[in-house]
Amino acid sequence: MVKKDVSVLILAAGESKRMKTQKAFLAFDKNRTFFDKILETYISWGCIQMVAVINKQFKEYANWEKKHIPQLTFVTNDHLEYERFYSVKIGLNAMKETDFCFLQNIDNPFINSQLLDQLYLHRSEDTHVVPVYGDQGGHPVLLNNKSIIHLKAHPENRANLKNVLGELNSKRLLVKDKSILININNPEDYRKLVEVK
Repeated sequence: MVKKDVSVLILAAGESKRMKTQKAFLAFDKNRTFFDKILETYISWGCIQMVAVINKQFKEYANWEKKHIPQLTFVTNDHLEYERFYSVKIGLNAMKETDFCFLQNIDNPFINSQLLDQLYLHRSEDTHVVPVYGDQGGHPVLLNNKSIIHLKAHPENRANLKNVLGELNSKRLLVKDKSILININNPEDYRKLVEVK
């Protein structure tokens, strides 16, 4: 594994009201939670640092994880009413300077090294990279340094992430991996998409 000039911001602060449990702790398989699977993928791929934005209910698990993964930092979002953009903003502000950063949602644990390779291959100092399947943009988005600086400095805490990213130059990268569109929001989604034996 070669460490790359890339970090990852894992967004795991949502209250998961429709799921009625923390999505990070859902079983991905017999041995791993969603959070475990996401961490494992980015570590094996070679990210230099990882920041996970969490809520207060996550903290007990977070303390255990930090002992085992030195490149992982936790940031608690104490203002969940500000929603997703605020999590991105505080997570990026807690991160050491980085050339590129993946934005990773906790409700899509299906990312893989092939997808990360594709996004990384098309990295640019001038644009962030959005994976696209069909005509729909998905995740993870690969931010460049200009986008990171713009998001960190944004004056609003309640902004819409998609709209703020729309103010910046982007590259839409067509991929064959439909899983970039997945968002597991409720128990029905989970039953359909994840089979744990």
